[in-house]
Amino acid sequence: MNTELVSRTGLVPEQMIAPAPADVLELAVERVLAAVRPSNLTDPLAGAHAAEQSLREALRTVDGARPDEALGRAVACAEAACEHLRYCELQEARLLLVAARGQLVRSHSGRA
Repeated sequence: MNTELVSRTGLVPEQMIAPAPADVLELAVERVLAAVRPSNLTDPLAGAHAAEQSLREALRTVDGARPDEALGRAVACAEAACEHLRYCELQEARLLLVAARGQLVRSHSGRA
């Protein structure tokens, strides 16, 4: 058993709950929004590429989930943002990520 994990969290690994795919996507969207903020970009090409990879990884976690309508829209916005990040179109990507964040909020309120 990983005693370091138990001592930090107080939980054994079997008691830990994996985050929902929507939560993983929401966290990635927030991180990418912060990463592509104009004040954070010393090298726009490297920043956009790293942000795109991070977002694509989060989208893979949502792939197997059965999304509701709002989560489906959030995924579509995030996928479109990835395409804009690929070509370093940061303003367009940010606009789509803000839209994805709004849909994720709707998705969370639908779960409650």
